[in-house]
Amino acid sequence: MADQVAVLLGTAGLVEGECFLLDQGVDLIIGRSRSCDISLRRTTAYLKTPPAARDGDHDFNTVSRRHVRIQISNAVAAIQDLSTNGTFYNGEPLKDHQKIDLSSGACTLRLGTRESFQLCMLDRGDPRVKDLQPVSVVAAAAKSDADKGD
Repeated sequence: MADQVAVLLGTAGLVEGECFLLDQGVDLIIGRSRSCDISLRRTTAYLKTPPAARDGDHDFNTVSRRHVRIQISNAVAAIQDLSTNGTFYNGEPLKDHQKIDLSSGACTLRLGTRESFQLCMLDRGDPRVKDLQPVSVVAAAAKSDADKGD
C-alpha cells in the first residue's frame, strides 16, 4: 500500500479548489478568523474577490470565526463543531465529537451554508499534494492548554 496522507480538499464556495495537507498528529482549527490554522480569509478565491462582494457574501459569513476543530491520528479524524451555524458531516448536522476512519473512505464537511470540503486520504505522490507543505503540526495536549487561555 502506498504511503498515504490526510487531506482537506475544498469542493464548494470560496474554498473550492484549495488543498490542505494534514500531517499525522495535526490538531487544527478552521474558520474565518485569520488566527485559525486554516483561515478561509487566506484562500485564493477570497483574496481575489473584491472587498465589497466578500463582505456582503451571506453564505461565507455563516462560517464562524472558529468553526471546526480537526485532529488527525493514524488515519482517524476527530471532528468537533465549534460554530453557531453548524458543521455538517456527510450532509447531516455534526453532533458532539465525531470520529471518522479515513482509511474506510472520504467524507464531506460543510461549514455554514456553503463552504464544503472532502476529508480523505491520498497517496503522498498525488499531484494535488506532491509539493504542499503540511498545515502546521501542534501536539493536541499543547493546543488544548493554549485554548484554555482564549
